[in-house]
Amino acid sequence: MNFNCLRAIRLIVLIAISLCGESSLSVIRQAKGETLFGIVEFVDGTKITVNHRRESRAFTLEHKANINYVSFLKSKKEIRPGFFIRAEVNSDGQCKQLWVTLPIPSQNLKPTSQMLAMTPMQLLKMADANGDGELSYVEYATAIYRSPKHGPVGFGKADVDKSGTLNLKEFASKLQGIKWYRISRKTPAQWHVEADANSDGVLNKQEFVTFLGSTAHLETFFKRADRDNSGDLSVEDLASFIDSILR
Repeated sequence: MNFNCLRAIRLIVLIAISLCGESSLSVIRQAKGETLFGIVEFVDGTKITVNHRRESRAFTLEHKANINYVSFLKSKKEIRPGFFIRAEVNSDGQCKQLWVTLPIPSQNLKPTSQMLAMTPMQLLKMADANGDGELSYVEYATAIYRSPKHGPVGFGKADVDKSGTLNLKEFASKLQGIKWYRISRKTPAQWHVEADANSDGVLNKQEFVTFLGSTAHLETFFKRADRDNSGDLSVEDLASFIDSILR
């Protein structure tokens, strides 16, 4: 058997292994069920196709699916291409729980320097496009916080009176859970002192959790903040990390 033949066999084996790996991942993903979110591409009866992480994914609505039309107000409650959705899909490709929102901008949203210094009332007034004194989901997602996965659910929970909009009290409460708003209320030095439980002048990983407010994506965030790979964070490290979030 010559060298070229061996190379060809090796290539075929590697391709087969790769395909098997992708197939296995797909089987695991489908067996567990998953959350799909993104822009609706097609609607064919109860079959919906969504652009989830740049991939077209289809699922079927169950007959008694719980559909949450988030802040539709006077808009017709329907599912159309261009709308945003979050769908809880089981291993059979069936959806029992669905959140639907009207179209919102798809690009990432970053607060402006002016927003970082605004009070809840000022932020509400800035985002209140129709001037009615409250925020619809589209107004909120356009100006304050944008996430097809977490936004619709969080907005619904914040809408305590179930009016379909957030009044000032509901909005101010919701702001406390938005990372850019919470972090911007104090200086990096203030955050550092507050989180430095043992007062040694640096933050270890557990103290960094105090600053973050949760352990979500902890390893990624800590590695990003620890610029010199020292294993702890100086005030300057924390200031740089905060700037990367706010800017």
